[in-house]
Amino acid sequence: MSQVDQLQNAEEAVEQNRQEADRAERAERSAELRREPFGDTATKAHEVVVAPLAKVKTMVNMRTGALPDIHELALSIKESGVLHPPLVRATGDEGQPYELLAGRRRHAAMALLDEAEGAREDWRFTLVDGISRREALTMQFAENFHQNKPEPVQFARAARAIMAEDDELTAADVSQLVGAPIAWTRKALRMLDLPESIIERVEQGDLSFTVADVVRRGIARGDVSEATAADLVEQHVEGEITTNSLKREVGYQPPKPKNYDELSRQLDEARWAGADAAAADRRDGAEQREWESSRAPAPTTGAAAAGLRGPARPDAAPAQAGGLRGDLDPEDVDGFLLGLILANAVPAQQASAMGVASEADAHAYAFSLRPEERLGVLRQLGLQLLMDSPEPPRALRSRLD
Repeated sequence: MSQVDQLQNAEEAVEQNRQEADRAERAERSAELRREPFGDTATKAHEVVVAPLAKVKTMVNMRTGALPDIHELALSIKESGVLHPPLVRATGDEGQPYELLAGRRRHAAMALLDEAEGAREDWRFTLVDGISRREALTMQFAENFHQNKPEPVQFARAARAIMAEDDELTAADVSQLVGAPIAWTRKALRMLDLPESIIERVEQGDLSFTVADVVRRGIARGDVSEATAADLVEQHVEGEITTNSLKREVGYQPPKPKNYDELSRQLDEARWAGADAAAADRRDGAEQREWESSRAPAPTTGAAAAGLRGPARPDAAPAQAGGLRGDLDPEDVDGFLLGLILANAVPAQQASAMGVASEADAHAYAFSLRPEERLGVLRQLGLQLLMDSPEPPRALRSRLD
């Protein structure tokens, strides 16, 4: 099969897998939409009420930071009115009979207009009947989550606040209530198990959510203490260690590639072949030297007998140890080339399976092999890269078809 046919078949297989994954995802989402709601919040009665902003108290919002585009929203409300009045619930308090459930940006824009034009008495709100505090937190959470996915730590703290209102709520229940992915909710909640200093780094954007979860799992397994993990995170933030180094220090083991067993077998075979070839070379060399030493010396006459030498052959090269500069041996160059290929050419997943996460790791792996093994592994990896190359060298294309 030609290289073009192989690439076309691979592309068709990838497209088929993508279509199957899309169908499975649509079926899963359709099943979620048919599922019974967790509570009856959606069916509760709504009523439009009119009140000044002073009569509406606001909850501590789960999303921190400045609200975006408030001035522009205020201008829009001045021109068109409040198209979707903020949601409120009854408090039973005569001084502030309403509490804001959803619409924090609209409420802030209305406050800007009050500051500019004087407080109005006729702001419209939508009163939702019979809303509990847990439902209030859930509605605020859902609005924040779907407007703009919140920072993971904020998400986790909001989810925990909802769960605190009902001891029977699980992470899966909260996910259903707010329409968030279950796996994301569980991972975010587990984030709160980290030391506070690491949590703060995640909130500030200095440490990614994914890497923080790797650190958390390392602490949970006992591979690293909380204090050491916090110190490693600070080193990472300061640029003293890389992300891969941080992961290794907390005990992270990259997943094996799907073809790990086959790859290991090929590398083992390459090592054995290299060792066998080196042993055969040593045997052949010993036999050659033994044969040469057994030959009788040729009689010397003429210039040779007089101790004279003819002119050196033009193709003769100066003798050097190993044929290379200084104390280098050919096997050293093999190891260096193998390290370069592992660090810069081999796919990251495959390199990770071999314990290679940096160029230093690559060279350490290359020189951990016996000299006679390096060439076999080098050729095996070279062959794999050649077969995967979309544009192989012209001299080899006919042999690859």
